Amino acid sequence: MKGLLSVGEMAKIHSISRQTLIHYDKIGLFKPMVVDENGYRYYSFNQIPFLREICYLKSVGIKLKYIKKHIENRNLDSSISLLRYHKDFLGREIQKMLTIHDSIENRIKAYEKVEDKNQELYLPTIEYFPKRRVVFLPYENELCKEELHITMMKAWSMLEINKIQPSNRFGTIIPKNSLEKSNIFEGAGVYIILNINDDSELENAVTLPAGKYACMYKYGMPYQKEYLCSLIKWIEENEYTIAGDIIDECILDSTFYKNSTDVDFCQLQIPVEKY
Repeated sequence: MKGLLSVGEMAKIHSISRQTLIHYDKIGLFKPMVVDENGYRYYSFNQIPFLREICYLKSVGIKLKYIKKHIENRNLDSSISLLRYHKDFLGREIQKMLTIHDSIENRIKAYEKVEDKNQELYLPTIEYFPKRRVVFLPYENELCKEELHITMMKAWSMLEINKIQPSNRFGTIIPKNSLEKSNIFEGAGVYIILNINDDSELENAVTLPAGKYACMYKYGMPYQKEYLCSLIKWIEENEYTIAGDIIDECILDSTFYKNSTDVDFCQLQIPVEKY
């Protein structure tokens, strides 16, 4: 029609498809000025700014249902409110993506170090660790592979419920005061290290102190006491004293091993002080 734009023409001007314009009509977001007796849609040149605004808002990620509500009652205040709300939403999403990015980067770094650490198997060393904030969940039953996996997934689910990105760094904490008991795993439980910038208030969050740790890489599970006993003996022979709870951190779990799923590649970490 003279002085009007067809669906194809209007779509081309805005670099969108004909189907998109037809969909906008069907949901009441952007309707043609004229629909002829054959059902052909036509738009006025005066409608171009409205569709341009719709295309912009969609391009920055605003959902169509919010755009529709906005267009129907558009004024300066509503425009500012909509954009500020979406800007805040994007800020939260960016922070979430940065957390995921850091988690992936930390996992890559951990994997890249594994080959070097294989040469240090079962050799005690002293390392410094910064303060680490973790979520801790005690074992409810006797420590074994099944109990370890079940408790780990409970802790994992706890983080997901609280919308916290689970870390690739996890393992078992054995309380120092249990070392003198008949069951050294009394009070032990799994831990997952939280992101350094995560300040979420969690009932099960605890802090592992910064300091020197006697460490040893091993292939073995937390409930295999011989590796722990060997490292404790080395600590005593080298005139150190145990200064806190024992950490058994999983570096590579059994999903990496084709021939065996019985053990993980781990690092024992025991905080120490000199006599």
